[in-house]
Amino acid sequence: MKNILLLFIFMTISYIGISQNTILWKVTDTINNKTSFVVGTFHQLGNSFVDSIPEIQESLYQSELAIFESVSKIAETRELINQREKSYEIEKKLNKKDFKNLLEISKDWEVDIYKLKPIEVRWKLQQEFQNIICETVKPIDKWTHFDSYLQELAEQKQIEVLGLETDSVQLNFIYKQYKYPSWKDEKRNLSYLIKQMTTDNPNMNPCNLVNEYKAFDLNYDFEKPCSIDVLIIERNENWLKILPQLMQEKNCFVAVGFYHLKNDCGILQQLKNMGFIVEPVKIQSKVVD
Repeated sequence: MKNILLLFIFMTISYIGISQNTILWKVTDTINNKTSFVVGTFHQLGNSFVDSIPEIQESLYQSELAIFESVSKIAETRELINQREKSYEIEKKLNKKDFKNLLEISKDWEVDIYKLKPIEVRWKLQQEFQNIICETVKPIDKWTHFDSYLQELAEQKQIEVLGLETDSVQLNFIYKQYKYPSWKDEKRNLSYLIKQMTTDNPNMNPCNLVNEYKAFDLNYDFEKPCSIDVLIIERNENWLKILPQLMQEKNCFVAVGFYHLKNDCGILQQLKNMGFIVEPVKIQSKVVD
């Protein structure tokens, strides 16, 4: 009996480990006989990553409704930014070398750096670091954003799409989290990122999460409480006012950032608490670098 118990414990632990070795989850409403899928995305990964996992597209194409954080087009957001008045504070706050390097880094950006807020420049540099140094985007990629590519696939198949929030609401949450930092507040962060983008030996630690994600080496920590993060907790709460009813009415495909699925406040655990059956989808394919 003791050996049987030990074997059961080992199999349970093994299942927990395997069950989280995925980025795709099946969510079933047995009462209304509806099956939905939830994928935790890493926004900055290009389309070649998505294409390497056929289970994602198969799940999307089975759906009646595709749900994303936002369905605003990136071009529309860029246009809104480019309509702002220019500010030359960035040129005054950065030292000449950093500013010169920033001009080189940003030469292909489709937004005017003089119209970006301090935190937006930091985000853009972080994205560039992921794309170039961590190689989240490959030269063959036509799409550089995981979620936007999925939205394009849904629209090509004439699947209805829905955004959980507008870009303006999303930005309000971001600014609520980061408290509108000034150029002075961000100067050190920007200088560090610019140096990381222009050195031959950048700090590769930020790429660890990218590599873990690409290898599906993820821990969702469903039993652990969420950290105090407005971008996660409050947005999850808002989305969970909408998602359950939609998943009871239609077979849905939901694509949101991976961190929105983690911990006890995450979408998956909350749906499970509401009575949905939540199961990992085993991914057969492996991403080849």
